[in-house]
Amino acid sequence: MKKFYLLILMFACCFFGYSQEKVVKKQRYTNYRALLTRPSKDTVAQKDIEELRLYPNPVTEGMVAIHTQKNLPKEISIYDVLGKEVLRTRISGRTLNVSALNAGIYIIKVTEINSTSTRKLVIK
Repeated sequence: MKKFYLLILMFACCFFGYSQEKVVKKQRYTNYRALLTRPSKDTVAQKDIEELRLYPNPVTEGMVAIHTQKNLPKEISIYDVLGKEVLRTRISGRTLNVSALNAGIYIIKVTEINSTSTRKLVIK
């Protein structure tokens, strides 16, 4: 009797071990509306700012100097590591006050006319 149960158990393991679901390929539809629309302003590639320099990095005294080749007014956005914007400002000089931010790692986005660059900013 034990041999009979063992034989049934082995047969069941083989039977269920080789069974598979039939894979059905889904028909994919092309989104023609997406192909015909023009790219938005955000999707057009922008140039990097030439010779962008941030110092001191890491920031220890609450001020960071931002130098570019043209030194035009800049729009600054600073994001935390989760992607939340923590500071947005516009500067016409070269220094930015970041003393209101907590110590940590941030991403700084600098926009000057039609050029944009991003860098990592560490505040101690």
